[in-house]
Amino acid sequence: MKKIFTLISLIISLLFLNVCVVNAQYTTGVGVRVGKFASGVDVKHFLDANGNTGFQLMAGITREAKGGYIAKGYFVKQVPIMNSLLRIPIDIVFGIGGHASYFKYDYYTIKEGNPVYYKDQTIAAGFDAMIGLEYDTRKIPFTITLDANPFYSILKPGPEWMDFGITGRLKF
Repeated sequence: MKKIFTLISLIISLLFLNVCVVNAQYTTGVGVRVGKFASGVDVKHFLDANGNTGFQLMAGITREAKGGYIAKGYFVKQVPIMNSLLRIPIDIVFGIGGHASYFKYDYYTIKEGNPVYYKDQTIAAGFDAMIGLEYDTRKIPFTITLDANPFYSILKPGPEWMDFGITGRLKF
């Protein structure tokens, strides 16, 4: 199952890149996110030439509960920090979106301080937010992002609600 999910994620990422190459005005980054719970392939694509608004997609594994698979999508806004003294290319990134997760077994929620387990083969979905800082290296086409992602599953709420991570992306 992991191999199929990884293959599908890779194909979607490559198709997304192919679409981006055709478009003349774009900025795209493809990389890997490692987080407290969610880790996987990450793609960010800006819709405008300024690189201010766009979409960010992440697909991978989650260590929430006993582990599973997750896909997240965000509409993002990226704003440069204007500080003439530092002259460091750091942007504030924030976004809103959603997620869908699949857990083969042992996914649970907490009610009155005790775990309540869902049936096996559980699908959870809900809302996400994101705020972070992105450093854009000047000499090589690479970005590093530190982020915090509060989330809540409307469909089958889980035991967690906050994820932190670091993402490294190659820019195209």
